[in-house]
Amino acid sequence: MTNSSILLVDDDIQFLEATEYMLKYENYDVITAKNGEEAIKKYSESSPDIVLMDLKMPVMNGYDAFFKIKKQHPDAKIVFTSAYAINNEEFAKAKKSGLYGLLTKPFDLNELNSLVESKN
Repeated sequence: MTNSSILLVDDDIQFLEATEYMLKYENYDVITAKNGEEAIKKYSESSPDIVLMDLKMPVMNGYDAFFKIKKQHPDAKIVFTSAYAINNEEFAKAKKSGLYGLLTKPFDLNELNSLVESKN
């Protein structure tokens, strides 16, 4: 069985590094990006199984990156990660466009594993 690959996108470097370490410990292949622009580029280069993307980031936020990735790769499985409650027009639009899920930070590893495993 091959390891699932995860593109982890977050501008909080401490969170990014800690989560990358945790995911690698769980035997995931992890690619990281610090903003939405990097996420689009890295998604195209690596076609990960799933994307965990923060919403509030500099350069390009998670919503904009979501819609750009989905336009180029309609089958992309993207999960938003946020420490805040989300209920707005952009989130509703993303859900209609195939948003794969939402994890509230800090997220539970079991919850993440379930999402990744259900990708198949």
